[in-house]
Amino acid sequence: MLVTAPHSASAAPARQRYRVAIIGGGPAGCACALALAQLGVHEVIVIEAGDYTQFRIGESIPPEANRLFQALGIARDFFAEAHAPCHGSCSYWGSEKRGYNDALMNPLGHGWHLERTRFNQFLARQARLRGAEVLMHASLAASAPVPGGGHGLELALGAPGSLRQASIHADLVVDASGTRAVFARQRGSRKVDSLPLVCLAMRFAPPAGGGGHADTGLTHLEAVEHGWWYGAHLPDATLLLAFYGDAATVKAQRLQQVGHWLAWLAAAPNTAALARGMVPLAGGVQSFPAPSYCLDQLHGEGWLAIGDAASAYDPVTSQGIVKALANGMAAAGAVAGQSTLGDVAHTVTQRYGQYLAQRRQYYSWEQRWPDAPFWRQLHAGAEAPAAQVRASGPVPAR
Repeated sequence: MLVTAPHSASAAPARQRYRVAIIGGGPAGCACALALAQLGVHEVIVIEAGDYTQFRIGESIPPEANRLFQALGIARDFFAEAHAPCHGSCSYWGSEKRGYNDALMNPLGHGWHLERTRFNQFLARQARLRGAEVLMHASLAASAPVPGGGHGLELALGAPGSLRQASIHADLVVDASGTRAVFARQRGSRKVDSLPLVCLAMRFAPPAGGGGHADTGLTHLEAVEHGWWYGAHLPDATLLLAFYGDAATVKAQRLQQVGHWLAWLAAAPNTAALARGMVPLAGGVQSFPAPSYCLDQLHGEGWLAIGDAASAYDPVTSQGIVKALANGMAAAGAVAGQSTLGDVAHTVTQRYGQYLAQRRQYYSWEQRWPDAPFWRQLHAGAEAPAAQVRASGPVPAR
């Protein structure tokens, strides 16, 4: 049983009992709340640790996301947000020649370059409009089954910087807390890792008098000896450039320091050309984990993990947000009785295996640096054994 002190004003749920408690208000959690509303499931709370103002690295999503927005009933409102179109990708992968993968003939249209902070705000707003309670500045402090063999789980919610907690009862818990997997790990799940990466990003603004590299509406990728570069123009006219590599290289080369990061950028000629004439924004190099894993246990009595809480994909596959939205919709279907929690977990596991095969293929296309540690470990296929898990990428130039 959870014993809690009186809760603070910044973490005050509207009721004490909910049909569904969703831990995490990102794309997976909000998609779950939206789909639950469509299925007539109410008394849903989304528990978000932040307040949707923190900077999130931009991300490109493929045309397949348009189908999911339509299914969730938010396509028209999403289009009104005016994120920048992504018409495909160009990449320097496998050789110095440029390759293209465009959406010109895709029946679903083009993809999008997202401003992630604004996108997350939009999803949370849509969830609220459809009846979900979105509680911000609240984190999961503890969880436990209802004592005496009762139905559901008790959750203790805390606010940042406060020792006070609020206690709620949830008939079912959906863990959509991202890579923290906070609820699932409290239930004993562990991550089975598969070659995680680190992302180091900077943003650039065009000079006051204009100029800079023209926005083609394409995602940019460039493979280099110790990793790869990503570039995209965002709707606010800034340019996002990010280097993805392994933690050992990042630490040894001190790439979190602006000078070292810029030196490595200069050594990637095609990516450096994107920033020519542009001005680095304040804030320096921002570091983000880019893990690759699947939980060894994805569900249990009265709970299910989805999105990045359940499995995280290498960004080279450009599947993270689409996976999160699809997981949220599938979880809602299970809650509404259209399937079971085990069915959803099985699908997540299957798709993680498919992702590993796809990632292995993408990295196998680059063979210019076979002795470099980064490429050697990826080519070796040091993937997570499938038995341990229970329950748009680059185009090589031709």
